[in-house]
Amino acid sequence: MRKGLSLAFAAGLFLISIKPAAAWDGQNAGAKPAEILFTVQLVLGSVSDEDRTDESLKNDPVIKEIRSLMKYRTFLLLGTSLVRSKERESVQAILGKQGQYILFLKPTFNTDDKDENIQTEIRFSYNFPDQKNTDLIQSTLALKPGERTVLGVSKPQGIEPMDQGLILIISGRLVR
Repeated sequence: MRKGLSLAFAAGLFLISIKPAAAWDGQNAGAKPAEILFTVQLVLGSVSDEDRTDESLKNDPVIKEIRSLMKYRTFLLLGTSLVRSKERESVQAILGKQGQYILFLKPTFNTDDKDENIQTEIRFSYNFPDQKNTDLIQSTLALKPGERTVLGVSKPQGIEPMDQGLILIISGRLVR
């Protein structure tokens, strides 16, 4: 009987070892998960008469474009983070001067014969003292590697005065 259990156990291991990875995750059969490096900037835009934009943002092409499309004139960098993730695994980054913002990312990497893209679930929330943790953004993004994408929240709760908005600038690239 003991011999039979060992044989059954070994047969089970053999069956598990030959089952393709696609049977579990539905993607990239046999491939190891891609690693993705995200660069995230959290910027506070403000409708201010005087331009007090951070030096690091003054010549940023994304900020110049936002300035031409929106009413914000002043841009302050609240934080920058590099976030490394494996596809299909959730990661988080803490942002803000007091660490009051939390960004959750869960990416997948898709490729075909001519195109690559990073699709990521995103949840951006704040957690101010004495307030409930509240989601500001919950979405799915599709990024081309190296492309910078802008997400924003105008008039988010917990920020005074209300003529300000939070702007997330996100880019991702495959780590090879």
